[in-house]
Amino acid sequence: MAAWLLVALTLLAAPFAPAAVYPLPAHGSLIGRDRTVRSKASDTLLGIARRYSVGYWEIQAANPHVDMWLPGQGTRVVIPGRFIIPPVAHVGIVVNLAAHRLFYFPRPGRHDRPVVITYPVSPGEKGWDTPTGVTRIVRKVPHPVWIPTPSILRAHAKAGDPIPRVWPAGPNNPMGEWALETTLSGGEIYIHGTNNPMAIGMAVTHGCVRLYPEDIAALFPVVPVGTPVTIVNDPVLATLQHGRLYLSIHPPLHSQDVPGKPDYAAISKVIEQAVGGAQVAVDWARVRRMAERANGMPELIGVAAGAARLAGPGQRKGT
Repeated sequence: MAAWLLVALTLLAAPFAPAAVYPLPAHGSLIGRDRTVRSKASDTLLGIARRYSVGYWEIQAANPHVDMWLPGQGTRVVIPGRFIIPPVAHVGIVVNLAAHRLFYFPRPGRHDRPVVITYPVSPGEKGWDTPTGVTRIVRKVPHPVWIPTPSILRAHAKAGDPIPRVWPAGPNNPMGEWALETTLSGGEIYIHGTNNPMAIGMAVTHGCVRLYPEDIAALFPVVPVGTPVTIVNDPVLATLQHGRLYLSIHPPLHSQDVPGKPDYAAISKVIEQAVGGAQVAVDWARVRRMAERANGMPELIGVAAGAARLAGPGQRKGT
């Protein structure tokens, strides 16, 4: 059975997220689709986010006027489900810290179409930054025991929140039930689960990359030791796909998810790299509006010569 199919079946059997498995585009890097749901009286926005494998910041940014704790009966909730993959090799695991997203590219079988699987993550908080660069999975650890580093122990003690020197495996372990060890920081950086799923999508870790418990449970069995891992921090992403130019802009990492002052030079550079030598008409007014909102959701900002005209704001459809 292909690895991606095993992941899909695992997710479909889970009580939370539907399978986040998408065909990998032959050209371009935009995947997925947005959707809307209606909340129930008993829902919270965070509960809806977890149900659809969306992180804290993503659900909040897509629904800025919806109460996080009491959205209310029948409230329209946007589930952001379109993502632009960072411009790196589509191999192994790719983590974009700025987008709080992990992408996994399982090696396809001989007759399988390539796919990508994506999950929301929590990266390191300010001062405990998740390192960027290229690493690999060197060990798979079921039911990990957490041994905090001396610096973590000192930080918690200073904050008046002392923690044990050894945290046994089990449901209360901050690493969750499954962990993938990398070579980063001398083997101290893991991709793992959590005992605090409400914080997924926030930059709150000591440098590790956290996933929802059900997401790491699906990912863990299909990621082989030796899998390459590429970690980037790309808040601005663009892709030219089927003659259409898409852009997404995230707040800077460690900005408390608040849009910063737009860096139009950096945005223009990303757009130019995505366009390459194509002749593309860009709606720069829309680019400016996106830069001011910085909600991370991809939008159509231009079309290549000969392609269909630019869609209106209400026509932002996926692939």
